[in-house]
Amino acid sequence: MAEAAINTERVSQTVCLHCGAQSAGAHFCSECGKIQAAVEGSGHFSFFGLPRKLRIDESELEKSFYAFSRQFHPDYFMSASEPERQASMERSSMLNDAYRTLRDKVARVTYLLTLEGYKEAEKKAPPDLLEEVFELNMQIEELKAAKRMGDEEEVAEARSALEDALAGLREKLAGIDKRLLALFEDWDSALDRSAATDEKKPLLDRMSELLSHRSYVRHLADSIQEEL
Repeated sequence: MAEAAINTERVSQTVCLHCGAQSAGAHFCSECGKIQAAVEGSGHFSFFGLPRKLRIDESELEKSFYAFSRQFHPDYFMSASEPERQASMERSSMLNDAYRTLRDKVARVTYLLTLEGYKEAEKKAPPDLLEEVFELNMQIEELKAAKRMGDEEEVAEARSALEDALAGLREKLAGIDKRLLALFEDWDSALDRSAATDEKKPLLDRMSELLSHRSYVRHLADSIQEEL
């Protein structure tokens, strides 16, 4: 089963509300096989039985998602008890949230930072972009003015300049993503070594900083694309 293939966390025992037995099953009672009530506050990683690592086998994650989708689907619980029907709906919803977050690299690291106590990264310009930001905003305003004036020649000139700038911003985004992915490996390695907090914190700080730069560059690129 896909669950067993990726389950690398120890599953603690809980008391099954249906049969009263001690169950080691994460989603279904290991004794009676009935679906278990969703646990409020359980995280996306633990839902899939994964440690808080950032490099994930996405094909295995997808297989597990579809396997769980079939197991939790409310249609299979139409004749079950009310607690089981409720559990199937809650687990289906949790499954979708967890999969949507973990399958996306940026959403995944953003979620990890939240778990580690970091607030959502604010948009912050990378230091090497500060001097260009003013000029880019001027170019956007020049294009808007040229459009208002109906000056086709000025529009074409301003648009060409912004297209070049947009290509540069996309290169910066690719560079940020590359550095972010390199930190994924460092983070996972730190977890494997059970590294101390003072070794992991600089990695989290750096990932948070890169996300804030990424958010700023992405917003600027979207603004230019929208104006083009």
